[in-house]
Amino acid sequence: MRKKHSDPRRPRTIQILSNLRKKVSLLIKRCNRPENLFVLSPSKSSFVIIDMQNFSCAPAMGDALPRIGEVIAKINRLADFCRRMGVPVIWVRQIIAAGETGTDAGLLPMFHDRNHVESMCNRSKGTEIFPEMHLDPSADHIVSKNRYSAFRSNAPELQEKLNSLKRTQMIVAGIAANVCVESTVRDAMQLDYEVVLISDGVTSFDETLLESTLMNTRLFFGDVRTAEEVMEALRENAP
Repeated sequence: MRKKHSDPRRPRTIQILSNLRKKVSLLIKRCNRPENLFVLSPSKSSFVIIDMQNFSCAPAMGDALPRIGEVIAKINRLADFCRRMGVPVIWVRQIIAAGETGTDAGLLPMFHDRNHVESMCNRSKGTEIFPEMHLDPSADHIVSKNRYSAFRSNAPELQEKLNSLKRTQMIVAGIAANVCVESTVRDAMQLDYEVVLISDGVTSFDETLLESTLMNTRLFFGDVRTAEEVMEALRENAP
């Protein structure tokens, strides 16, 4: 039987993340602000799910993201709960239009290999919502984007949908935490949406990058809560 070798860098990583959390908590206290800024209301909230698609959940090339099974389970549970509470569930799909002259994704393709970009193009199978997700076509909303941030997409379908639904609060989950999720969260805050990022409903290919997104969001862009905490808050504030 092959002996497993532990990663010698692991204790150092744990210490770095622990120190980061402590520093963030201290900065929040120094600002004399509460840990959670926003009071979630079912009548104001929306559940925005970023890029839970075939190309990202089950990539044809490379390994799946860490904890992806747990993230899928948390998102599904929260989506089912939100529907019961009358909170709109909005699925955001990354879809790039590609042709002989290039794509409509701007500089994005320069940062990815060709196979990955192709899996996001022209409404291919890779762009479809991952089959394990609890998508309800009769009740949910689906919008598209061609940039990391759903608010920088052309056209800005997410913003148009939120406006039509008269929703000013965004509960956000999806992947990858440090790319499309964080880009969307940052822009949402700048557009005056109250954002709550689901800490156990996001993941990244690296633990330190995931933690950086969570802590940066706590400091400057929104609340960070677990799926259970969000469900409890919505229950408390239901009419």
